[in-house]
Amino acid sequence: MKLLFALSAALLSGGVSAADWPETTLDWTLRAQAEARSANPDSSLAPAAHMLGAGRDCGAGEVRLRGRVGQVGFAGQAWAASCDPGGVDRDGRVDELFWEGEAGPLHFTLGKKVVSWDVGFGFRPLDVVQRENRRALIDQQLEGVPVVMLEHFSSHLASTLVFANPGQSDEALRRDEQALAWRGFAQTSMADLHLLARWGAQERASLGAGFSAVPLDSLEVHGSARWGQRATRLVGTWPSAIPLATASPWRDEVGGAFWQALIGAQWTGENKISVLAEAWYDGTAPTESEWDAWRARNAAIGGFTYAPEIARAGNLAWNAQALGQVNLQRANLLLRAAYGGDTWQPEIDWLLTPADGGSVLSAALAWQGDRLRIEAGLRTYLGPADSLYRQLPDRGNAYLMATLPF
Repeated sequence: MKLLFALSAALLSGGVSAADWPETTLDWTLRAQAEARSANPDSSLAPAAHMLGAGRDCGAGEVRLRGRVGQVGFAGQAWAASCDPGGVDRDGRVDELFWEGEAGPLHFTLGKKVVSWDVGFGFRPLDVVQRENRRALIDQQLEGVPVVMLEHFSSHLASTLVFANPGQSDEALRRDEQALAWRGFAQTSMADLHLLARWGAQERASLGAGFSAVPLDSLEVHGSARWGQRATRLVGTWPSAIPLATASPWRDEVGGAFWQALIGAQWTGENKISVLAEAWYDGTAPTESEWDAWRARNAAIGGFTYAPEIARAGNLAWNAQALGQVNLQRANLLLRAAYGGDTWQPEIDWLLTPADGGSVLSAALAWQGDRLRIEAGLRTYLGPADSLYRQLPDRGNAYLMATLPF
């Protein structure tokens, strides 16, 4: 990370440009942001709000680098952030560093690279390499995955074979799991078709397919589905012999077949207004009975009034881990409207979980100048008091961000 900071400082002070490095491309971006959060006093996790950082206001500045030197591509970022209360944290990360080569129609990639697949906006069942969270309110630069990748392209067909996380332990899970994945793509007169096959060291076999079609000039429809032999799921096992846990009861477990599926459509008018609707099912999300047990456990912890307050807060903080999953409920519905103007770009979206009536309402407004871009947005959680989104430690958050590319 020290090397990344040093490179950033050199760029800022010396004004290095791509012209100084023949056959080299280099782009860098400065970004400053402020985020305000409001704690949720109605959550059953409220006694642990301090441990969870609920209601903390934060400010951050970062520099992002992206470029290429010959056949080597790279991307990284360095940042400094401060939250109230607390000091200033400084860190950095190499997001991509890879070598690319060609031999006839074959294209090779070796190194750490972002590999995003699938056609969905709110959820991507076929995104089996990158496995990114599609619902972050504030845009984040993705961190790549170590890969050995072989690609073949023709005019209407493409095939990609990826060995992800080579050298990782056979016990590694989620993004770190060693896996071999293949994706086929075909462009037909009716639709773009996607096929997927994957074999993971822990999750074993997985098969999927997807499509994207444009039946009308203003209408695009898409969908994808995946079956998996074994799912990685976050499972909580609370102690039965003692009232409070002495370590986090949550851990990843692998087992049980699952389905994930998504269907969606987007209409875009000549006036640059677009409307998107998506519905998806995620069989790896917790069941209703598991959430009922989670709620009962929170209530039980609150009833152990004879235990020290800090011990009860710690147990509630551990239980908050369950709310960090990408999809809290198996069935989800997303509606989004946006205007893609040249200068002003407002958008609003609403994510609903019918199982408990909870929802997430997000709105954002961006102003784009010649180079400078300013964005502001907010997110709030709605629904019945016992719905999962209303149980989050924060009731909502808002941000203001300025981005300047060079």
